[in-house]
Amino acid sequence: MIFFYLLSGLFLGWSLGANATGNVFGAAIATRMIRFRTAALIVSIFIFLGAVLEGSGPVGTLGRLGSVDALGGAFTVALAAALSIYVIVRMGIPVSTSQTVVGAIIGWNFFTGKVMDYQSLITVFGSWIFAFILAALIAFVLFFIFRSMLNRSKIHLLEQDFLTRNALVIVGAFAAFSLGANNIANVVGVFVPVTPFKPLNVGGLFILEPVTQLYIIGAISVVVGVYTYSHRLVYTVGKDIFQLSPITALAVLLAQAIVLFLFASRGLHNFLLARGLPTFPLVSISFTHLTVGAVMGIALAKGGKNVNYHVLGRISISWIAAPVMACLLSFVLLFVMQNVFELKVHEGLKYVFNRRTLAEIDRNGYDINALATVNGRTFDREQIIFNELSSQGSYERDELIDIIRITQVYPMEVDTKLLTAKGLHKSFSRDQWKCLQDLEERKFRHKWQLKATLIQNEAWHLYESPANEQQKNHNRGIQSKLELLYRSFYKPKEKEHR
Repeated sequence: MIFFYLLSGLFLGWSLGANATGNVFGAAIATRMIRFRTAALIVSIFIFLGAVLEGSGPVGTLGRLGSVDALGGAFTVALAAALSIYVIVRMGIPVSTSQTVVGAIIGWNFFTGKVMDYQSLITVFGSWIFAFILAALIAFVLFFIFRSMLNRSKIHLLEQDFLTRNALVIVGAFAAFSLGANNIANVVGVFVPVTPFKPLNVGGLFILEPVTQLYIIGAISVVVGVYTYSHRLVYTVGKDIFQLSPITALAVLLAQAIVLFLFASRGLHNFLLARGLPTFPLVSISFTHLTVGAVMGIALAKGGKNVNYHVLGRISISWIAAPVMACLLSFVLLFVMQNVFELKVHEGLKYVFNRRTLAEIDRNGYDINALATVNGRTFDREQIIFNELSSQGSYERDELIDIIRITQVYPMEVDTKLLTAKGLHKSFSRDQWKCLQDLEERKFRHKWQLKATLIQNEAWHLYESPANEQQKNHNRGIQSKLELLYRSFYKPKEKEHR
């Protein structure tokens, strides 16, 4: 049955592939510097490598925006995003996979009554806008740099053509690799905790971990999308918005690759942190946004004339229509799946205000006297608690969200064999793993109980008041591992499976 659930993720991967060649090599194909078959081959190879070798992607922010907690829900959310993308791709318009997935997750939040993390939403939207502007700016500057280099050089036209073609291939390969690393988690990331695969011994040479197998399948679906449908979109960005020359096509592609790398590379992020320099948020960036932004940068550098604003308007509308469509479709499909097909789309968690949770709320420095109206009560939706307590005006929004998280009932049992079977044990250091093994078969009723137990060990230390970006980054890393443990160790009672 698990393989049936994976189909929606593979459909989403196909949709990503349908956009890929046009986004990466659309400008180069439109200027006849690279044939479609060559471009499709390069994109397929390097998206596959990026997905398999660096497939984790910057999905932490999306996870905070809304973490789908049931396999049926993951299937439905991915299906809603894929269908939305397919409808717009059928119109011949490139569409953002990242945006559409965000819209589908927001639909899941509304359906399940989850409280929206608006700070994460602002981070995502702000990063998209900034990335668009940055791509336009870099392409604008590269245009003048390349033009100056050509004017000063005495390279023969044929040699210039040869160098440009090779540069397009190299930069395109890098862009495709970054795209695979950055976006594949949008395709199959929600299925990682429930992957059905076992470690696979490949001819006695190496072990293929279950998560890697999942990314390989997702990457294959992207490649299928590249070869079966992407040829319909290659001219929309590379020719229909603004007519590009081979050199300006190279500037567009290089601008795309640079910006995507800035928002996708954890190595660069840590490098900048270590030197006290500003960092770029690790957010999944829309490659379609970067493409259009870079093309507009070139158009402005050439005086802003000959821009096809009709096509640009259609693409811009899709950036709004796709997430809105995915949000609405996600909500409707979740309702249908749950009520018509009786599919479990979310865990249906409980939230209790009792002596234990009130004591923890008090330890976190919150005034529990304002909780008199909810004391002793059990809730099944976050939004109900949020609405009731926010009307009293005793807590800030972030405080309310923290209080709700404390009251959440989330039964878990430590089982390191589950992590090993899925190949997730490599995510932890030796000391962290030893600490987990010492807790084998321990049961916890709330997430904060497992967290409180682990952070007593130095390997799981958290800075209470991080003083710099390095300490903040350390805390984010620990929190990411804790979230992995929560999902892996979750063990609901039999009555919660109904």
